[in-house]
Amino acid sequence: MSVSANEPTALRPWLVPALLLLLIPGVAFLAGRFVRDQVETEVWQAIGAAYGSRAAGPRELFDLGERCELPAWSTLFECQLYAAAGILLWSSVLTGLFALGLLAYVADRASQARKSLERLPEFFRAAVRSLGIGAALLGISLSLLLAGSLTLVTLVLLEAVPRGFVLGIPLLGLYTASRTAKAALSLNRPLEHRELALPVGRSDAPGLWRAIDDVARQLGTEPPDHLIVTNEPNCYAIEVPVQTLSGRVTGRTLCLSLPLLYLWDEEELRSVIAHELAHFHGADTGYSRDFAPAFRSATDAVDELQKAVSRDWRALATLPLVPLFTCTIERFALATASHSREREFIADAAGARVAGGLALATALLKVACAVPAWSVYLARLSEEPDDPPPAGQAVAWLTANRLDAPVPPDWLAADRLPHPIDSHPPLVQRLERLGTTIDRAWRAALMPNRPSASLLPQAAELDRRLTERISELAHLIRSKARTSDKKSENDRSSSVA
Repeated sequence: MSVSANEPTALRPWLVPALLLLLIPGVAFLAGRFVRDQVETEVWQAIGAAYGSRAAGPRELFDLGERCELPAWSTLFECQLYAAAGILLWSSVLTGLFALGLLAYVADRASQARKSLERLPEFFRAAVRSLGIGAALLGISLSLLLAGSLTLVTLVLLEAVPRGFVLGIPLLGLYTASRTAKAALSLNRPLEHRELALPVGRSDAPGLWRAIDDVARQLGTEPPDHLIVTNEPNCYAIEVPVQTLSGRVTGRTLCLSLPLLYLWDEEELRSVIAHELAHFHGADTGYSRDFAPAFRSATDAVDELQKAVSRDWRALATLPLVPLFTCTIERFALATASHSREREFIADAAGARVAGGLALATALLKVACAVPAWSVYLARLSEEPDDPPPAGQAVAWLTANRLDAPVPPDWLAADRLPHPIDSHPPLVQRLERLGTTIDRAWRAALMPNRPSASLLPQAAELDRRLTERISELAHLIRSKARTSDKKSENDRSSSVA
């Protein structure tokens, strides 16, 4: 895969994590030098005051380290401080080198992943596994360096140490590092996807399943093991277990959108089914299944770090690990998003082969218009959660009204990615690959005389059940918001009183 000319250089994204990882070792190094210089100066001044300047000699020639090697000097408190500062110096250098080595290894894995996208999940797992082990060691090392620096500096300047605060730093660092490592190394934890959806068996919708089977035959792939429907304007194919409202399904699962079934005719539906089944046929779902555990483990590790610092600032030493994890996630997400966008084009070609490019183009356009309609519905539901209209039909109605406009809205024609890690290409580019344009697809995106929902006999019942669950969630969110507002009001009243 080629890298565009305006893309940042390979090293630039890692610069900030490198600087932050070296911050505490750098501070510790300076603290060690400061303590050594202060102790050496104080001892030199004490010798001069007791025995005269001739006995002390020139300051620049006075070496406390040499004198502390003498048996008579080695037990002095000042020599012990000097030795501890030396340990701090070497520890800071070794920790900094280890941090840079870990960063270089992860950066290399990310670079290799961009060259071999088929092995990207393997490289990502290796990077996250290394980060887990490295985070445990670095978290402890950084915490010890910070605690050691504070201890020595306060001893020299104040002749006292805030024991409770300083001791808490390595203890919290050890706790945070172990939790972070555990999260990052949980790569084999079973995956499960949750969806506000209901399964549809073959006997429930034989017509819909016949369409799915027919498309699968045309593509030369197996049909999905399960079909689920949701009220969100979103369709996808997935190979991990899915927890639905009525139970857990495993194997290969196809998810279709109920509002879109009201908007699509059968050819549009077949084009979308072909697109989604092409992801099975092209092993894209298996690729995502291999990538997802490492992605989840890395994000869980970041959550652990952020929670630890938010609970107690004495865990601050582990904070530089956050950009290390987030930069790794971002680099690999960029690589896999580029791969995903190419796979979307291939899946679009499969949809066009089965039902024609224009059918898929109008189906995609209706999806794009249904997304803001779904947001409008949810916003209204949050304000008035009692007795809402069926979500599927309401979102379809809102989308149909939008499609009645004589010209498409300007935002549909955006030719740039909303975000670099967006896994889907812009709609304009997808339509161009299908041999059409936004304007032509807009004119062809008519409401069907016989919507695809007719293939789902219990569509109204499913719509009702899904809407009830959405309404329950809206009530729950509103009650929590009211409780939070009431608590804030009580807190303000107490503070005023």
